[in-house]
Amino acid sequence: MNSDSTEKIVVIIANGDTLKQKLKNCISEEDAIIAVDGGVINCQIVNIIPDFIVGDLDSIRFDLKKYFPAAEIIHNPDQETTDMEKALNLAISLHPKKINVFSAFGKRTDHTIGNILIFHKMIKLILDKSIELEIFDNFGKMRVLNSGTHEIKGEIGSTVSLFSIDPIQNLTLKGFRYNLKNQDFPNNFLGISNVYESEICEINFDSGILFLYDVFSDPNSDKPKPKN
Repeated sequence: MNSDSTEKIVVIIANGDTLKQKLKNCISEEDAIIAVDGGVINCQIVNIIPDFIVGDLDSIRFDLKKYFPAAEIIHNPDQETTDMEKALNLAISLHPKKINVFSAFGKRTDHTIGNILIFHKMIKLILDKSIELEIFDNFGKMRVLNSGTHEIKGEIGSTVSLFSIDPIQNLTLKGFRYNLKNQDFPNNFLGISNVYESEICEINFDSGILFLYDVFSDPNSDKPKPKN
């Protein structure tokens, strides 16, 4: 684990679906690794040793100390917060420059929806601390954007989706196949399967939270590796 907090990347591994080889290839020895409850099973499968195991631990049916003797086990039975929320709070306390989340989606739909709502709930706290957040699944990666101007790097011709679950004001998209200029969306925004027409695109909006999902050109590839 990297001791320099200004350069640290924290990896959160949950209990959803993932491409196991991609997960292993996207983690370096310097990263701090947090396993979320049953996420230890994903760690076990690909021989990743977590630094922390956090949650109510109700999904685990084996002796954690036997398999992960070096891990710090943080048993938190609080049912007012989800295990993902507990993991994100722990990750924030480590003062990283970036948090990468794997296996947050798939399997139970209620967990998938719950995790999206947790990311939505906590993104302002994360971004206010100048921490970047990316969430990876089998088919792509998702970022959560706060209001303001964002330069987005994309591969020309690749698919990108944008959506919100709350109002978006004054949304402008530039460099995409389907652009917008100063549009308000009073309930939510759904922009599925847009396309990058430029390597550098611009997203600007005055209020709200926007999810951006980049679709991998080859879901079975071990690339791309999350950029530091």
